[in-house]
Amino acid sequence: MTSGRHALERDLRRYRALMRLLPSELRRTWGPDMEALFRHRMAQAEGSRWRRGGVWARAVQDIVFEAVGEQMKKGGEAMATMIQDLRYALRSLRRAPALTLVAAGTLALGIGAATATFTVVHAVLLRDLPYQDPDRLVMVWPEVNANKTMALLAEEELPSLAGVSGMTRWTLTLTGAGDPVEITGTQVFTDHFELLGVLPLLGRTFRPGEDLPGAAGVVILSHHFWTSVFGADPGVVGRMIDVAGAEYDRRTVVGVMPERYRPVMGETDVWIPLEGDPAVGLVADDSWYVNQRVARLAPGATVARANAEVKEHARRMQERLPTIFDDEEVATATVQPLHDFVAGGTGSVLWVAFGAVSLVLVMACANVANLLLARGEARGRDLAVRAALGAGRRRVAFPLLAESGLLSVSGGALGVALAYGMVSAAVRLAPEDFPRIAEVGVSRAVLVFALAATVLTTVVAGLVPALRASRVDATASLGSSVRGTGRRVASPVSAALVGIQVALAVVVAVGSGLMLRSLGALLAVDAGLVGEGVLTFRPNPPGGRYPDGEAFLEYYDRVTERVAAVPGVESVGAIHLLPGTENNWSFPTFPEGVAIPAGSPVPSVNFRAVRPGYFETLRIPLRTGRLLGAADRADSEPVALVNEAFVARFWPGEDPLGRTVSYFRPDGTAYRVVGVVADVRQHDRAAEPRPEMYYAHAQVPWNQMAMWIMARVRTGAPLDYAEAVRAAVWDVDADVPIAGMDDMSAVLGRSTRTMRFLAFLLTGFGLLALILGGIGVFGVTAYTVGRRLPEFGVRIALGSSRAQVLGTALLHGVVPVALGLVAGMAAAALSADLLESVLYGVTPRDPWAFAGVAGLFGVVALVATMLPAWRASRLDPVAVLSKE
Repeated sequence: MTSGRHALERDLRRYRALMRLLPSELRRTWGPDMEALFRHRMAQAEGSRWRRGGVWARAVQDIVFEAVGEQMKKGGEAMATMIQDLRYALRSLRRAPALTLVAAGTLALGIGAATATFTVVHAVLLRDLPYQDPDRLVMVWPEVNANKTMALLAEEELPSLAGVSGMTRWTLTLTGAGDPVEITGTQVFTDHFELLGVLPLLGRTFRPGEDLPGAAGVVILSHHFWTSVFGADPGVVGRMIDVAGAEYDRRTVVGVMPERYRPVMGETDVWIPLEGDPAVGLVADDSWYVNQRVARLAPGATVARANAEVKEHARRMQERLPTIFDDEEVATATVQPLHDFVAGGTGSVLWVAFGAVSLVLVMACANVANLLLARGEARGRDLAVRAALGAGRRRVAFPLLAESGLLSVSGGALGVALAYGMVSAAVRLAPEDFPRIAEVGVSRAVLVFALAATVLTTVVAGLVPALRASRVDATASLGSSVRGTGRRVASPVSAALVGIQVALAVVVAVGSGLMLRSLGALLAVDAGLVGEGVLTFRPNPPGGRYPDGEAFLEYYDRVTERVAAVPGVESVGAIHLLPGTENNWSFPTFPEGVAIPAGSPVPSVNFRAVRPGYFETLRIPLRTGRLLGAADRADSEPVALVNEAFVARFWPGEDPLGRTVSYFRPDGTAYRVVGVVADVRQHDRAAEPRPEMYYAHAQVPWNQMAMWIMARVRTGAPLDYAEAVRAAVWDVDADVPIAGMDDMSAVLGRSTRTMRFLAFLLTGFGLLALILGGIGVFGVTAYTVGRRLPEFGVRIALGSSRAQVLGTALLHGVVPVALGLVAGMAAAALSADLLESVLYGVTPRDPWAFAGVAGLFGVVALVATMLPAWRASRLDPVAVLSKE
């Protein structure tokens, strides 16, 4: 009941605000009665959203009509005249349904596309992050990993920072709530939520000391995890739950975060303390998995000052840890505003997309303006009669401006509806890791933008036709109706608008062409492996079930044997980091025979642990030597494989077989190189392959790593084997969760989803611009040719050939198109650099993209001008002259 009273009071406040449209005297006399009636109707409609909406619709209608009526009483004849003109405009549009539908539809496309794009831009780039004073939050040296000690040192050594929290992602195993499943946990400092200024929905946040060894068995739940797993049970706080991983099998729930809260590092299920011993020094701290550090600027501090401090801090870190940080990493040390970090590299591209769709909206306005210009010229005699009878310029122009307003309002309403569908499609097509994609939606700010776009289109589309109509010369216009008067019918303004449309369309289409060329170049890159026909998944046994490395290895031996025995499975292999994802391990490496000067950073090389059959299953070619096999066990000679990029960097022109490599320390375990495999683009097809080392799972110190298993199937879709494979894995241990069951080709495809999404956006805008440009050219050419049909009839009657008439008709359409094409190419060449950061394998001024757009638009424009011109050349002069 309390919530019902609050809702009613809120509705009453809004109703009182709406009543301000009424004159003050009317409010004083009838306001209390109107408010009482509204309260009574709302009370009767309680509990029904539709009935409450009906009450609001009736209330708005009553007040608006009453307000208009009062204004008409005050305005007298002026208001009555305005209403009359609006009714005239509405009847006029009804008599021209084709024009009305085309104009409103054109504006709907422009407003809808602009509103949908602004929705994404607003959510990703403009909306504040859901933290306290988000503009004071920064990321510290986001390009490098740190250990916990180094993250704490940043707060001590950077006076511009008032607090720092380290963050790292972790995979945990949830049991006791149905089938065992993997969940995502984020380890953070105990003051992480206080730093962000976020309060929990239930319970509390972490306390000081809960990150110490032996005291970190606590957990905070995300709102989604709380509702989906625990049914939004408020009694979950204080409960022990089975969340294995990060040294603990069971944890106590101490809090639940609110629904609006968005994690800094992307979606997560739970938060746990980033455990560590403060007595461990910087050099001895082996927690080099702190992926990011978020900090809050101290009062009065600026990002510029913090940047200067962090560069000095980076130099000190290099002096203390010369084998960890190289000169390039020190040079990139910076403090980045959190908002920019969250937006990532999509910011510039989204602004480009918004600029492109703004051009599309301008094209839509130009199209409607041209239609109204043509309509105004066609009604020139009616307007001239008005002027001759004494109507002023405002009275002559207002009907056209009213028509523009009605068309814009219709187009705006349709555009908002269209924007909802476009936004829904964009959210579905966007990559899961696209910044803030979960927050994209049509909000109040978006609706305000749509309203502003509608008003803008009313002015832009209606102003030029209205001004031309207001300058009508009654004598000339009435005289031109006399048969034989050779009045000009070609409008320079219409031709200019066509040229502008063509130029804008070319700019947008060139951007689309560049993105498509770039996507094609990216998809043509050989990833170095074959994902088609491969099923991938990761069984992740909790550490407590297999406490030693031997038992852990034996578990994977049995799992791979069972999966290999599934009917239809051809081969099985495994690796600890899934290709096509961002996960990476890179260690300081000491190749045999490579001298590293004292004090210089040790080269860092990608590290991969694999199991027998991995290279065969993904069909990664062996260049020389042998692959790792079942004989490479913990008690056998330590061996390794390297890729071609490794050989090219460290042993160019030399035989790598038999040489040794070690990682972390030069006196560490020496692994003999027994083979060289082809390069694999592990993360991003656009990134060149890096030097990599492959080690046998049984021979690495961390042999309790969860492994991604690859199973190549002989026939059919890989996911068709999912149930049989899942049963085989659970036949070994039914309490082990299985994560990421997927088609490997789909995994690799997702690595290009961001490029695909951006190409989809710009290509959609390019196609829309092409359509609007073609419609504009066709409309103006058809109108111009249509007005000159009597002239063409006379020419044909006097002996002109149909080819001559065709050429004359084409000329008036081709000239503005040609000029717009040249101007558009020049503008596209000047603005193409805006896309350089997201292009791959294509220069911003790629000649094929420019030539393709020019040719395509040339064909569209030629067809658009040819159709009306062909109609003119096929005239029957007798029929035309008889109509005259």
